[in-house]
Amino acid sequence: MSVNEEIREQRKKLQGAGFKAHLEYFWDYYKIHTIVALIAVIFIVTIVRDIANNKPYALYAIFINSEGIDVQTYLQDGYAQYAGIDTQKEAVLVDTTANYVSSSLDTSAVATSEKVLAMISAKSLDVMVADDNSFGHFAGQETFLDLRNVFSDEELASMEDDLFYIDQAFIDYLASDEYKDFILSGKYDSSNRYAVMAAEYDETFEFPDMDVNDMQTPVPVGIRITDSAVLKESGAYTSFSPIAGIVTNTQQIANSKSFIEYLKNN
Repeated sequence: MSVNEEIREQRKKLQGAGFKAHLEYFWDYYKIHTIVALIAVIFIVTIVRDIANNKPYALYAIFINSEGIDVQTYLQDGYAQYAGIDTQKEAVLVDTTANYVSSSLDTSAVATSEKVLAMISAKSLDVMVADDNSFGHFAGQETFLDLRNVFSDEELASMEDDLFYIDQAFIDYLASDEYKDFILSGKYDSSNRYAVMAAEYDETFEFPDMDVNDMQTPVPVGIRITDSAVLKESGAYTSFSPIAGIVTNTQQIANSKSFIEYLKNN
């Protein structure tokens, strides 16, 4: 049996399996690729701020699963003009190359996860824009700021219909020893609402879609970008309205906020 045939057989066995099984499979077959990708990402993050004539960054944003082609320059130049940033002195970078599909857990998805982790660790990333499920995945890792610490009550009220909330109680469960035990044993308390949600998440790879009124501790962490002239003209996202969030340890809060306002410009 060829390597490709063996991989196909393993993938058939994984149909309906949870995240843990997929992760073990991925590591068995792609560990060398993952290690190389991680080293490359760390190297890139280390030097990225030293390129572009050593200019400091005014903003670093990443677009997950962008559908456009050659949209990076459009967004960078457009935001710089919108925010009045002198690109001779400061750089704007919008990375539109990242892809993430949680259900496939392929080399691209793992590379994107490692890249985001490395950039956050280096305090290099400011804003993430992504589809619902990808955004939810990173929100589940406490990637984003509580927008109540960035926008005024009046500003948030004006965007209420476009806000993306997470339930902090669910995030706390994902960080709990009980959830870790479930990952190891596959057993959970079916009377615990969040345990059931986590088990379904592990099985389907779909981040729970909860109504904010059903959340125990709702926290606004994202803003859906709807009817955006910027996204329409750039072609960054054409088949869905993405969600934008500000990374929890951004060093550019003011620019991150204005970048989201730029994207919402219609």
